[in-house]
Amino acid sequence: MPSNLRQLEYLVAVADHGTFGAAAEALRISQPALSTQVAEVEQRLGLWVFERGRQGASATPEGEAVVTAARRVLEEVAALVRIARERAGDLAGPLALGVIPTIAPYLLPSVVRETMRRYPSVQLQLREERTADLLVSLRAGTIDLALLAAPVPGDVTGLEIVDLARDPFVLALPDGHPFAGRARLPQSALAGLPMLLLEEGHCLRDHASAACSVIGASQLGSIQATGLPSLGQMVAAGMGATLLPASALPVETRAGSGITTRRLRMPEPFRTIALAWRARSPRASEYRTLAEGLRAPVETMCRVE
Repeated sequence: MPSNLRQLEYLVAVADHGTFGAAAEALRISQPALSTQVAEVEQRLGLWVFERGRQGASATPEGEAVVTAARRVLEEVAALVRIARERAGDLAGPLALGVIPTIAPYLLPSVVRETMRRYPSVQLQLREERTADLLVSLRAGTIDLALLAAPVPGDVTGLEIVDLARDPFVLALPDGHPFAGRARLPQSALAGLPMLLLEEGHCLRDHASAACSVIGASQLGSIQATGLPSLGQMVAAGMGATLLPASALPVETRAGSGITTRRLRMPEPFRTIALAWRARSPRASEYRTLAEGLRAPVETMCRVE
C-alpha cells in the first residue's frame, strides 16, 4: 500500500494528466522521481496501477479502483485539515487559489487585497494555470479555489461555480485606424474586420472567437499570440484588431500603448468572471461568502469607462 499521502497525490496526478511527464510538471517534481514513487506503490500493492505505452499512461481496471480510492482518501484528509483550521466560521490558514493567465495580471491584485482584508488569517497560495489544468488541480485538491472565465470549457461536474461579474469585450485598434475616432461601433461596421486571437488552449480565445462570429468579424487564424500583452503589441504594430476584456484595459491600453479602444453596440459581447470550488468541500459555505465579498471589487475592475 502507499506509504504516505503524497504517493496518493502522485497516482491521481498521473491518472488526470495521462502521462508521467505532464503529471511530473504539474507536481513540480522530476519525471524519474515520479516514476519511482508510482512503481513503489505498485510493488507494495502487488498490481499494475498504470499501463505504460508510447501514447502515455492509462489506468488498468485494478488501477481505476485504486485511483478512485486515492481520490476519496485525499478528499477526506483535505476535509479533516480544513475543519481543524476553522475558526469562528472564518477562513484561516493556507488557501490555494488558482487563476487563469488572462485574469491574473488584471484582477488578482484586487482579489488578493479584498480577501486579505476580510480574512487576515488566510495564507494565500497563488497558482497561475490555464483553465484545463486548473480544473484538474481543483478536482485533485491541490488548489481550493479557481478564478475562471465562464462559460467554462470542459467537464464541470462536481464543481460549484459562482458568477462574480460580466467582463465586456471592447474592440482594440491601432492608433490612427479609421474606426478610432468613432463612438460605439455598430456590428455591421465590423464585417470582415481581420481579428487577432490568442493561441489554442486559452479559454479567452474561445470566448473571443464566439464573439467574432456574433459581430461578423473574420479571424486571422495564421497569426496567434501567446498572451494578452503580445496580442496588444501586435495590434499596436498594425497587424490587425482584437477583442480585449474590459478588465485588461488599464494595463494593456494605458497611455503610450499605441492602442485605441471602442465599445460595441448592444448586444455587447462579454465573458463572465467566476469563482469555482469543489461542491463537496466542507468550506463551501465560506467560499460562497468570499465570492459575495469579491463581487463588488471585481465588477469595478470590469467596468468600461
